[in-house]
Amino acid sequence: MYDSFMAVMTVSEARAALPEVLTRVAQGEEITITRYGSPIAVVVRPDIIWSQPGSEVTDQTEGLVRILRERARRHGRSLQEELGAILESAEKTPGPGPLPPIRLATVCTAGSSTWSREEIYDNEGR
Repeated sequence: MYDSFMAVMTVSEARAALPEVLTRVAQGEEITITRYGSPIAVVVRPDIIWSQPGSEVTDQTEGLVRILRERARRHGRSLQEELGAILESAEKTPGPGPLPPIRLATVCTAGSSTWSREEIYDNEGR
């Protein structure tokens, strides 16, 4: 069913071979995509993600409840009061700002099918 082999490709390689990447992923392979040598994405079949066992979440929940109970005990509060204090604090703390919009640029070439790096990346060097 699922092959644990994982290929590694750069963004450029994955972009150039997207149909092949999708075919390999459909067959069960995981493909890690890197940028400047660091992994930035892993492409997997959706059923692999959706079929993950829920026991990990249960284990995390039990640990979180244990930590919250200890914290409430140290502060002399009930678990409900401690959660209320945490939520109140979170509402007062500003979160990260919205993500910047994605900029799309249309590149026109003068009859040539070869594009320069500057034309593709708008001089940002990504």
